[in-house]
Amino acid sequence: MLRVVADIGNSRLKWARLGADGMLGASVSLPLDDPGAWAVVWDDWHQNEPEGSAWAVSTVNPPLARRLEEFLNERRPQCVRWFLTAAEVPVDKDVEGADTGGSDRAFAVLAASRLLETGKPALVVSCGTAITVERITAAGVWQGGAIAMGLGLCARALHAFTAQLPLVSPDATAPSWGRSTEPSLEAGVFWGTVGAVRELIARQRTDLGADPLVVWTGGDAALLAPAVEGPSARVVPDLVLQGLVHAAFDPPHDL
Repeated sequence: MLRVVADIGNSRLKWARLGADGMLGASVSLPLDDPGAWAVVWDDWHQNEPEGSAWAVSTVNPPLARRLEEFLNERRPQCVRWFLTAAEVPVDKDVEGADTGGSDRAFAVLAASRLLETGKPALVVSCGTAITVERITAAGVWQGGAIAMGLGLCARALHAFTAQLPLVSPDATAPSWGRSTEPSLEAGVFWGTVGAVRELIARQRTDLGADPLVVWTGGDAALLAPAVEGPSARVVPDLVLQGLVHAAFDPPHDL
């Protein structure tokens, strides 16, 4: 049977298949508003799967979750397991409001905990629409963390809520300052985000005891991690999907 994990975020829908060995394959990013594109991937993945498929889905986007549910109901996979909040994720936690917290945060922590298994504290930095910095104790307990504006959201907000600022997509080539509006904006968006993440990490490091390991994930991790930590930054793609695999399909715990 085909096994699929799906992560419904605020900006992207990601699917990935498990191989026969239980390991996660490469993920596919799909548009939020194009079920036709979803159908193309569905048909490709299911053409040689007479036993059908089993799905595990994490969502922080209720309207899109309803749309994906309709899509799946029309195609009748063998089973679909939904994870709607952090409370449903099987990770040790010492947080408040888990029943309203994002399942994606908890899945990233679950995957990082299985990956590291070092007995050291850790921080998980997820760089998507929002940037989250999650803290994990040396005993493997998720204690919550910090939530900040993501790189793209910052750029879009400055463009949308001002009269004249253009939309920019800065990266590490952004200048430190600019003589005109666009480079000034690129400097503020990129290096301001880098500075914010660096400060959030530094503040959590001080009370976690031993120097924590830092793991990065998410669409903008490859841009931000080297700018914050340098070339040795540890970037692990698709931690949320990896966490879904552990929770729903229980493969070997080797990411």
